[in-house]
Amino acid sequence: MALSQFASSVKEVQKLVVQLAEVQERYDSLLQLLNEMQKKSFRGDQIEALSSSLEIERENIGTIDLQLKQAREIQESRRGIFLNKDSEYNALIKLEEKQKKAHFFKENKKEDKELEDIIGARFLFQRINRQY
Repeated sequence: MALSQFASSVKEVQKLVVQLAEVQERYDSLLQLLNEMQKKSFRGDQIEALSSSLEIERENIGTIDLQLKQAREIQESRRGIFLNKDSEYNALIKLEEKQKKAHFFKENKKEDKELEDIIGARFLFQRINRQY
């Protein structure tokens, strides 16, 4: 779950980066158009419309930039959560592996003791049978 949340936050940041680039491109093209119009003869209402459009795009840039900063903060937070969960998972895997090894070692010791008991019993059995 932490991985999917981190992935979705990465996707959101990428989407906002693209949106910011698009808005910035529109703003730059409007600014270029305004500069070209100022070199020629122009009507006041055209300049006013372009200025209004520039202001709207400037506000959009600010809004998307704020959203991008917030999305990056969320992404970093989720990245930390993911790394923490991943670390916990890896620790559990290592612990499970240690427990398996300890269990194997314990079972191996138990089998060795049982074999020693069988060998000892057989030795005593043969010794007792030779005396009679």
